[in-house]
Amino acid sequence: MADTIREKIIAGIVSTLDGYASFTVIGFPTVVRGYENYDPDVHEFPIIAVMPRQENIERTTYGSYQCTMQVDIYCLVKIGSNNPSELAEAVLGELITAALSSTPSGASDMVYANGGIDDYMDLSKTVLTVGISIEVTYETDIGDPYTLTT
Repeated sequence: MADTIREKIIAGIVSTLDGYASFTVIGFPTVVRGYENYDPDVHEFPIIAVMPRQENIERTTYGSYQCTMQVDIYCLVKIGSNNPSELAEAVLGELITAALSSTPSGASDMVYANGGIDDYMDLSKTVLTVGISIEVTYETDIGDPYTLTT
């Protein structure tokens, strides 16, 4: 089965994050696709989860669809003795830099849309979740998600 342009872009984002060698605060994360319940007593941290969302479509005057897909990227990292707010800001910066370090093949544009600490937790929590959303734009022939418009 052939991959859609959307699938190729998602795989490219995962590959970029998995191969990013400049994480200093995050360290050496496990990059996964989709959501799971992560247990700090069972799973190796840090974890970066890539979660593709719905896309918006606009029909162009040239017989193609301009697609803008939102992709949420979350990093789960153990807090340890760090200040959660300071750690969150450092993780946020690294996520943005890593995610935007390479535009996937097939994408015409990729921008940071929003992000920050996902959930301020009570004192019993040991894992911090920081997330970003990026928007990826690409163009396909109308009715053909496998072919880039040229």
